[in-house]
Amino acid sequence: MNGVFITGGANGIGKATAEQLVEKGYKVIVYDRDKTALQDLPSAITIYHGDVYDEDRVNEVLAEEEFSVLVNCAGVQERGAIEDQSLDVVEEHFRSNVFGLLNVTRAALPMLREKQGRIINISSVAGKVSGPFFGAYAASKHAVEGLSDALRMEVCEFDVDVVVIEPGPIHTGFNERGRQMVKRYLPDSIYADRYRELLEPEHRGAPTRVAADRIVYAVETDRPRARYTVTRIAWIAPKLKTVLPTRLWDWLVRHW
Repeated sequence: MNGVFITGGANGIGKATAEQLVEKGYKVIVYDRDKTALQDLPSAITIYHGDVYDEDRVNEVLAEEEFSVLVNCAGVQERGAIEDQSLDVVEEHFRSNVFGLLNVTRAALPMLREKQGRIINISSVAGKVSGPFFGAYAASKHAVEGLSDALRMEVCEFDVDVVVIEPGPIHTGFNERGRQMVKRYLPDSIYADRYRELLEPEHRGAPTRVAADRIVYAVETDRPRARYTVTRIAWIAPKLKTVLPTRLWDWLVRHW
């Protein structure tokens, strides 16, 4: 599997993955809407500017390239209470995290069937458990989980693998930008005090290379599992949610 197409590969986890793969000798193609960040990638990486939601642009790019692995890493995250976030903000989560993923995947499937390739969808621990101010993001990642399960069973007869990566907290600009977005609701929100607590300096999160290592493994292994978690929290949180009383679970999440 020498060709890898990565959406959202100009920043964060996607960038770390692209850089690792190109160092290993893979042909790496990155598709991202951040034109400036694309220019900072290593010259060995083929770059395309575009939005995953733009069907015409996606088809145009895929007509130019060949690959056997698709890594759907593009996405957005903005934190905020369900009461505060506008429908436009919620819709943007679904356009990027769900419909954009579907758009690229559907366009790539004929090629991936021919090559008996692999689809790697970057979900999140938020695809299994939610928390305060993560409503829109968690809803979109829950959708990614459901779509990935259906797709895995649909394409297995064509020897196409579908793998889900579920990172926990990763120290990236992606997560930091999502956290900072609550500033738009200050000072008038009923949740203002909790937003201010959220904006206090945060040092939690594994480095991007930890997530990239797991994605690269999913690219290279002969028999990938359906899911891989990244960080202990991503592994244990869904298990705790299934065994703890809801009141206790809610308390733990709110005070974590």
